[in-house]
Amino acid sequence: MRCLVSLFVFLFIVAGTRAAEPAIELKDLPRVPPTEPQDALKTFQLKQGFRLELVAAEPLVVDPIALSFDENGRLFVVEMRDYSERRDDVPHPGRIRLLEDTDGDGRFDQSTVFADNLAWPTAVFCYGGGVFVGATPDILFLKDTDGDGKADVREVAFTGFAAGVERLNVQALLNSFNWGLDNRIHGVTAPSGGKVTSPKNSTATPVELRGRDFAFDPRTFALAPEAGGGQHGMSFDDTGRRFTCHNSDHVRLFMYDDRYAARNPFYAMPTASLSIAADGPSAEVFRISPDEPWRVIRTKWRVAGQVPGPIEGGGRASGYFTSATGITIYRGNAWPKEFLGDAFIADCGSNLVHRKKLRPNGVRLVAERPTDEQKTEFIASTDNWFRPVQFANAPDGCLYIADMYREVIEHPWSLPESIKKHLDLNSGNDRGRIYRIVPDGFKQPKPPRLGGATTAELVKTLEHANGWHRDTAARLLYERQDKNAAHALRKLLAQSRNPLGRLHALHALDGLGALTEVLVLKAFDDADAVVREHAIRLSEKFLQPAPSGKIWTKLRALTADPSERVRYQLAFTLGETAHPERASALAEIARRNFQSEWVRAAVLSSTTEGASALFRELAGHAPVRGTPAGREFLRQLVQIVGARNKTGELTPVFDFIGKLEKPALAFALVRALGEGLWRVGGALPRADAGLKEVFTRAARTAADSAATEATRTEAIQLLGLMTFGESADTLLPLLDLRQPQSIQLAALNTLGRFTDERVAGELINRWATFSPRLRSEALNVLLARPERATALLQAIEAGTMRPAELSSPQIKLLRNHREPAVRQRATRVLPLAPPAQRQQAITAYEPSLTLKGDAAGGRTIYLERCASCHRLGGDGFALGPDLVTVRNAGKEKLLTNILDPNREVAPQLVAYLIETKDDESLLGIIASETAASVTVRQAFGKETVIPRPRIREMRSQGQSLMPEELETGLTPQQRC
Repeated sequence: MRCLVSLFVFLFIVAGTRAAEPAIELKDLPRVPPTEPQDALKTFQLKQGFRLELVAAEPLVVDPIALSFDENGRLFVVEMRDYSERRDDVPHPGRIRLLEDTDGDGRFDQSTVFADNLAWPTAVFCYGGGVFVGATPDILFLKDTDGDGKADVREVAFTGFAAGVERLNVQALLNSFNWGLDNRIHGVTAPSGGKVTSPKNSTATPVELRGRDFAFDPRTFALAPEAGGGQHGMSFDDTGRRFTCHNSDHVRLFMYDDRYAARNPFYAMPTASLSIAADGPSAEVFRISPDEPWRVIRTKWRVAGQVPGPIEGGGRASGYFTSATGITIYRGNAWPKEFLGDAFIADCGSNLVHRKKLRPNGVRLVAERPTDEQKTEFIASTDNWFRPVQFANAPDGCLYIADMYREVIEHPWSLPESIKKHLDLNSGNDRGRIYRIVPDGFKQPKPPRLGGATTAELVKTLEHANGWHRDTAARLLYERQDKNAAHALRKLLAQSRNPLGRLHALHALDGLGALTEVLVLKAFDDADAVVREHAIRLSEKFLQPAPSGKIWTKLRALTADPSERVRYQLAFTLGETAHPERASALAEIARRNFQSEWVRAAVLSSTTEGASALFRELAGHAPVRGTPAGREFLRQLVQIVGARNKTGELTPVFDFIGKLEKPALAFALVRALGEGLWRVGGALPRADAGLKEVFTRAARTAADSAATEATRTEAIQLLGLMTFGESADTLLPLLDLRQPQSIQLAALNTLGRFTDERVAGELINRWATFSPRLRSEALNVLLARPERATALLQAIEAGTMRPAELSSPQIKLLRNHREPAVRQRATRVLPLAPPAQRQQAITAYEPSLTLKGDAAGGRTIYLERCASCHRLGGDGFALGPDLVTVRNAGKEKLLTNILDPNREVAPQLVAYLIETKDDESLLGIIASETAASVTVRQAFGKETVIPRPRIREMRSQGQSLMPEELETGLTPQQRC
């Protein structure tokens, strides 16, 4: 047992244990009283130089969770009074509230229920004299046409969000409507997904939104998917970059438009949503409010093993992000300039508002705590009822906070029944606050009246220092479609000294259908890199069927632009034209930025055509060929060439390979070519004398212990393009335990490529000699094909292998196998274990938590049994949670997560089974999805990209990939 104690000490992470749920009495849960509005400001600690102002409170507003200002400064508020379990009440309690400041003092003094009877409303945005409202499964359009402040128009604009979800999750609903520079309304789908249609656009194809967000044109009701990954919160910065957050990942940046990932079926883009916090996704936060009594008791029960669920902070109920929400980039003009562009994220469970500075790092960003906020938060409250859930940039240049003001904000599914029955989850549905954050010396500006502004005034407003004014003017110009605005917009684009004004002018012209090639050409020469970047994106409409000579000359010249962001966008845009010099232009960008994974990805996404020409441009470039990043780039490029499978394009690759002196690169490129051909049903012409020599050399190198492991690995992987009969004599001896582990693994994975039935027998015969890592990889190979799965079950029946070698999802795969014979045998050989067995193991190991551990010994066990799926510092692989990000936890959670890994599984870590049309089965987590492919991640960092046309079925297993008996195999001495 001491061995596991050492592991707990080394990792220092948390988990809960479970026994019979205890009873509790009402007196054990003293209520936390609310703070009345007049005393609320006394509860806050705020960054020096700022103050909070309460601009609305009950009874003017209750349960605010989303805000949208109209063009005249009126505030439309989503009131989610039916949170968290009253969705089925009739009439529905959810409402839209209209707040007005009639005297211009900055406080709302008039309130009207604009619309009611809404089920779980979560989003609102002003447009066309009304509002779009998100209320799953619909997006509604509501409008007041008779001036009484109440909506008399109620139409379904879109429907189908969360369609097919058996049980709606109140924390996974569409949200966060925002106006984009592209004249569309953007929103977050959240994890529920859906297949969305529009009654207003009945001819449109339903849009599948699983794992993706969306944007829609409010004039045409055309809806398109966008890269997704957020939960509640989304925002744009001034330059159009999009951000989102998730409960335990508080700041994410979208790196590209989803449409670029969909256009090249031969290349899988890295996932667009990038976690950018320097201190980790679930970074440390500094709460000043006391933990609620019910939360303290629940945590105590979890530590004691009496209820399921995570134990936060090693027995504390707080300490790091667990409920990140409402991410918003500050874009106003009332605060000091050093705050412009900062990200603000709420943690409603910890009663605080967190701030991040965004620092450029190539084409991506890094989010960092401000120097003077290393151990404090921008805003924190001692009041447990303070529940910030969303923000809004406002007409007055300040940032507004929607405070739901609830006694309890907690997912009802996570509350033990013995606690839940004593809590009033509706407590606070008659309360709510809206604050604004103002700087010292703030002076109230005049209320906006953009609704009555002339077209010329709206154009001028595109230069405003406040992002809300620019966005609202842009929206109104798009709504009005006044073609007379084009002249003023052209003048603004040519003469404005404000780059943001010029940027908005470009997009406003596009929204009016008045953007011309001449204007785009001028914008290519703009002094501001962001304007040039957007001009390149907008130029795409002028590239079909072919760009003019003037456009192309300018685009070609921009490959040398000093801004990496400009070159990054240009790499994507070049994929929208078939110009004969496209490969040359892409090559120039690649040569400048081949060390950037994002620029490389952009270039590769643009090579649906011309991959061979691009290869010719780059293969002879020594800096590219001479670096690991460059060689990987060439390998990916050659795989695209192979997948295109055009004889004329293959020849230059063969010629180049034949001239290579370094075998490792030759092996890698031949393998890439073969894998690309395989994806489209083709095969290498192995009778070719040059290729035959490469394969012969690979066989010699694979067995050559004097060669480097990297070169041997490339050689071994290449042998997978041969047959089992041709390569078995070379590969099977490499499974010997005396070989380096990297060589064993390469041989094992290469054997897994063959369909020969003998593969399974060879692996099972060597099972006793395999290390834990080889066993993990071997199981993936054995489970991949029906005949191997049968051999695996026969080995378990014979006692050669133990059922405990399999994880719960692997057992589930076999017991539900598509082949009846496999399914029947698995049902007999692998009976379901009683759930109590895992609890018995936990109970047996609980005394270890009080013993002194050995960190060095724990590190050994971590590397042996955990590193395959978990990173820690520089060690391990990212399949499960990164252990560095959960150092705030304690040993109890680790104990349960090791011994009962399926007790609680985060949605992003649930195992999926992918069945392919060529009878392969892959079990792993979904690392990323695009319109063209799905990437499956397995232990030890192994990722497999599966083109969507090859997928027969993809289904969730509802379980973790982690095996349930990880403690098995420790010696008696280690257990003592």
